[in-house]
Amino acid sequence: MPPSKVGLREARELYNLVKDCNSIQDMLETNPQTLLLIRLGMGRSLHKFSSLVGTSYVNISEIERGKRKSVSKSLMKRIISKAHTLPSFSVIEENYGKICSLSGGGQRQAVKRAEKAGFTESEMVLMKKLEELSLDFVPHKTIETSIGPVNVDFFVKSSDAIIEITESTRRQKLESMSYRALKLKSAMKGALMVIIVPDNLTEALERRLEDFDVVLRFSDIGVLEKRLQFAPEAAV
Repeated sequence: MPPSKVGLREARELYNLVKDCNSIQDMLETNPQTLLLIRLGMGRSLHKFSSLVGTSYVNISEIERGKRKSVSKSLMKRIISKAHTLPSFSVIEENYGKICSLSGGGQRQAVKRAEKAGFTESEMVLMKKLEELSLDFVPHKTIETSIGPVNVDFFVKSSDAIIEITESTRRQKLESMSYRALKLKSAMKGALMVIIVPDNLTEALERRLEDFDVVLRFSDIGVLEKRLQFAPEAAV
């Protein structure tokens, strides 16, 4: 299961709100949703954290999403006994990525499944375009990153570019892909990160893909060759 229905953007806003609080209790009393930061700081999934503090994962999820406006005294006491300080946001961000990657049967198993998976209809369209352009590419390539192995849709050797293609318009999925792009860029210095998204993706959701160098709509695949000439180091 993903780490939370609250994304990294909201987590950073929460962190900025409570980073100067004097204690975990002060944080939770200021804004109960900061429970998300505590859990991610400890590197725990919803299920593991709820088990640790003796409550249901539904209760934890509802607190993190603002569905519950306070934390009970008994739960507060159990949380404080397990979490003593709030780590830096970089630790929280790293743990978020790890939990995302480990959900759904394990990271390595997921990568192996991705390597063997058949091509989606959209991937077939993209692969045909790459072949038409006579580009040297590898489909479903696995790349080692700081959060472990990441399987990408296409690695274009001739352009040193990674191309992801998604049919999803879910915020959390897009944020997870943007986080992966950030880690892939760190692992492959100078690589161009490209993502192809549905035509109906809103501008607000497109902004969630800020770690990609190029965002194209399905209907814009025809201009892919031109965009692959984009130099990431020239981006501001």
